[in-house]
Amino acid sequence: MSNAIDNLPPEMKARLAQIMASQQQAAAPEQQAAPQPQPAAQPQAPAAPPKPPSLMDHQIAARHEIAAARQEIAELKAALTAQGQVVEAVGNAVGQLYEMFLGQSQTSTYSEEFQAAPPSNVDDY
Repeated sequence: MSNAIDNLPPEMKARLAQIMASQQQAAAPEQQAAPQPQPAAQPQAPAAPPKPPSLMDHQIAARHEIAAARQEIAELKAALTAQGQVVEAVGNAVGQLYEMFLGQSQTSTYSEEFQAAPPSNVDDY
């Protein structure tokens, strides 16, 4: 590891030396306080196993899930209503454009003559 430190730039060497010096200073007070006798650790009783959920806990959880589902359904219903309104508005706009162009165009005389002509017995189709 000393080879790795030797290859570092001088700024990083100085920073590492500063960090190591601060750690040694922080460890020095701990070493002075360490000789004091530590009180014996009190053995603690093992924790009781977690209590299984009661029927009331299940009912409360079910009610929360139902409330969350109702909220999600309400959000989906609102989104669907908004989408339906957009589709209806686009349909109305297309209808208005169609009526606008339909009024400007003239029907061709060819289709009127074709519809008025009696069926031909000579033509197959």
